[in-house]
Amino acid sequence: MFRCSLPALSGLAFSGLLVLGACEREPVASSADGNAAPAANAAAATPAADSSRKFFGHERFTIVMEQTGRETGTVTLHYRDWGRRSAEIIKLTEQATGRVTDTRSFTDGAVSVSIDNLTGKVEVSENPYYTIAAAEAATSATDAFGPDTMTRMGAEATGESATIAGEPCTYWIVMGAKKCVAAWGPTLQSTMEVGDSVADRKAIEVRIGDGGPDATFVYVPPEGATAASGGQ
Repeated sequence: MFRCSLPALSGLAFSGLLVLGACEREPVASSADGNAAPAANAAAATPAADSSRKFFGHERFTIVMEQTGRETGTVTLHYRDWGRRSAEIIKLTEQATGRVTDTRSFTDGAVSVSIDNLTGKVEVSENPYYTIAAAEAATSATDAFGPDTMTRMGAEATGESATIAGEPCTYWIVMGAKKCVAAWGPTLQSTMEVGDSVADRKAIEVRIGDGGPDATFVYVPPEGATAASGGQ
């Protein structure tokens, strides 16, 4: 076990993956001969079953999407632990003004961290409904992906289908957007009218088994840095 003293960055209960702090190993109960106690050995040898909600049909994957419209560029999405941990890297340029967006954000359960790579601004937030949603999801007999999820959301199937970045998907209209959703869960294309233009994100690469670099899911605050909490 580890005992960690996390920086006074947010006041939130961070996972060790979110913000690196000073950690020290707690002593393990031992028997008279100096070996780990049987209870500790038994716990280490029997991993707990994963009964948490799965949001996608693959445990780890990365999707690189190309965006066109008023803003152009790429959005890279990394997913781990069946979607319970995710990261988004946005690199866009607004065509009319040349304004650049360069951000990285990641989530681990209820906690989210967003970093503006241009200004250095960091925002930390916590979803107060995450625990309730997770508890409700855990009571479900099966996990629903793709079309099942769209149906539950009240989306309307268009009857169209496509193969995008090597993955088959079907089109749905949901919340004003037209989305092509793969059977195992991810959206491979999303098109929406924004004012007098159309914003479109379309996958150009899907890497199943690649959950992205570890560094994408970590934020190490510079010495003396502070962070703004979400909603403040």
